[in-house]
Amino acid sequence: MERRHRRAGADTGDFSLRRRLSWALFTWILGAGILAAAASYLLAYRDAQEMQDSALAQTARYVSLAAASTPSPERLYGDIDRDNRLLVERLGDAHAPHPLPASLGSGFHTLKLGERRWRVFVRPDPEGGGLAVLQPTQLRAEAAEDGAERTLWPFLILLPFLVMVSRLSVSRALAPVQEMADYLERQPAEAPLRWPQRQVPLELRPFLDAISNLLQRIGELRQRERRFVADAAHQLRTPLAALSLQLDNARNAEDLGLSRQRLEQVDKGLDRARHLLDQLLSLERQESRASVWQTFALMPLLHRLLAEREPIAAERQIDLGLEAPADLSIYADPIALETLLANALDNALQYGPPGSQVTLTVRAAKDSLEFAVEDEGPGIPAALRQRVFDPFFRLPESPGEGSGLGLAIIRAAAARLGGRLELQDGPHQHGLRLLYRHPMRSGNPPENTHA
Repeated sequence: MERRHRRAGADTGDFSLRRRLSWALFTWILGAGILAAAASYLLAYRDAQEMQDSALAQTARYVSLAAASTPSPERLYGDIDRDNRLLVERLGDAHAPHPLPASLGSGFHTLKLGERRWRVFVRPDPEGGGLAVLQPTQLRAEAAEDGAERTLWPFLILLPFLVMVSRLSVSRALAPVQEMADYLERQPAEAPLRWPQRQVPLELRPFLDAISNLLQRIGELRQRERRFVADAAHQLRTPLAALSLQLDNARNAEDLGLSRQRLEQVDKGLDRARHLLDQLLSLERQESRASVWQTFALMPLLHRLLAEREPIAAERQIDLGLEAPADLSIYADPIALETLLANALDNALQYGPPGSQVTLTVRAAKDSLEFAVEDEGPGIPAALRQRVFDPFFRLPESPGEGSGLGLAIIRAAAARLGGRLELQDGPHQHGLRLLYRHPMRSGNPPENTHA
């Protein structure tokens, strides 16, 4: 399985978290060792410089005291310590190995004499002039290098062990990730289970909770799809059975007039079946298609929706009206918005009694656009205003021949648009008022949510 994941990662440009963490730890360990060696070198160099300065000052004091108490002080000058490469000279002595100017001031100096750099300490001579003690600066560099090597060599010896321990630690820390992958791989596609409650690293807990919630939503979605398919099959079975019966009746009719009358019933049944299929396809499109958001003028869409339904309203003697500002524009998915308003108007026209009014009202609120479709039909009891959004749910003794999909389509469109949907009492406390609040935004569209 690991080989398969590695091959897939190479194809998709993914990376190995284990390898990245291992390399990061190796880099930090190696960097820490190099920094420790550098710090050891600098500290050792500083200590060596302090020791060198102290040795030079003490040597100058010793030579000065000895020169004052001996009858032949000349034998004290020259190379007095070959191991430490200490030289003692008088300032201005042209015969010295490294002649120094008589004007050289007291104290410490770092001078380049010949091809070497020397650390020089000048002390006033009791006989006049100055006394200089010299030592190459290479000594303190060698001492600093020795200190850095003493720090670096043990680290280099331990480096393979540290790398091995870091790899084992990374593998152990990432073991729960592999366990999660194996658990998810074993899940049945028909009914995925939630992640069991067990101890996991705190850093993985949000990820596991998200996976568990996703599995639960997938399970609920599959259950809803199964129920939807079963309800759709049941809803289609009834009109198809009626069509079959009506065709048999038309076939067995005794005269042409009776046969034509029964064929008209078949035609109406076909219209109902076609309408049901159109609604099923519309619901599926709202729940699965990709959104295309844009800014567009609202009035042309509203006028077209009312013009398409004006013949139906005239046939049913319903006054279809519109109340909206003339200069409104909206940022939305135009197909989803048209689907929402079209189904809301169709429902209102279907359940509105003759001589009633159906009004589409649009107004700009503080942070939203409000679309309201009001009718004077039987309305929906408050206790059932959530259930009516379920597919194929119809109120008991509901008039008409609807399929129970209109409000489900409206809810799916509202979820795609990211707005809020609400059912209220109609005007004068009877009928129904469907209110959709569309958020006023000009940025990115909302993420699709399936209600």
